[in-house]
Amino acid sequence: MTFKKIANSSLTFLIILLVLVGSCAKKADDVRMTAPEYFERGEEAFQKKRYDKAIDNFNMVLLNSPGGELADDAQYYLGDCYFEKKEYLLAASEYQQLIERYSYSPLVEKAYFQVALSYFEQSPKYPLDQQSTVRALQYFQDFIDAFPASELRPEADEKITDIRNKLARKVFESGKLYRKMQYYDSAILYLDKMLDEYYDTKWAVFAHLEKAYCYIRLRQFDQYREMLKIVDRYAKTPEIEKYLRSLERVYNREKRKIAREEKRRQQQ
Repeated sequence: MTFKKIANSSLTFLIILLVLVGSCAKKADDVRMTAPEYFERGEEAFQKKRYDKAIDNFNMVLLNSPGGELADDAQYYLGDCYFEKKEYLLAASEYQQLIERYSYSPLVEKAYFQVALSYFEQSPKYPLDQQSTVRALQYFQDFIDAFPASELRPEADEKITDIRNKLARKVFESGKLYRKMQYYDSAILYLDKMLDEYYDTKWAVFAHLEKAYCYIRLRQFDQYREMLKIVDRYAKTPEIEKYLRSLERVYNREKRKIAREEKRRQQQ
């Protein structure tokens, strides 16, 4: 081996040794870090939207000082990190742990709300399975029961309204589908179910309109007229007015059909 090769090898070895020493020194510094230092690092990473790094640091806060002053804040931040990453089930789990482990914390109120909001964000469109939607509804109701005077109450009420409208639409669309398939009795059963459970939603008036259509086709005209009386209680929108005009055409068509049938019977 030439002197030049030996020198190059020695230089390479020295560089690797310095890197290893530096790495060990950094790890040693990390080991010596306190919970407040980890927390500060976590906050800094969170502000920069480096959520994975923030999660690592907040977990170190809890590992080093699970009962310390910053533990509940770190636990809440973990929920926020996963929420911002749109990993809503993990977010809900972290918020729930704050509620269970740090019940004394002033962050419990917000954590209750965030659990509900996490399930709300997980909620799919109305035709799909609504398990997360139902859980969100339950958690928002639990939040209101636990904190009726909360500043977050108006937003919780708004979310509950959104959820109930989504759940109502799912049942309504089932009834409407049966109506289109001309299974009018089945359609009325679904529409009645919707009205029993979600009478206060925006879909209630349309359930009555759909029932009115079914009653026309079943030739139960007294019930049809009763539906119209109920619809009159609602504020008239262009969509409702259009539906009423359509019902009137269907009703007149059905009456003409009955007249023709009666005329044929008389001619026989």
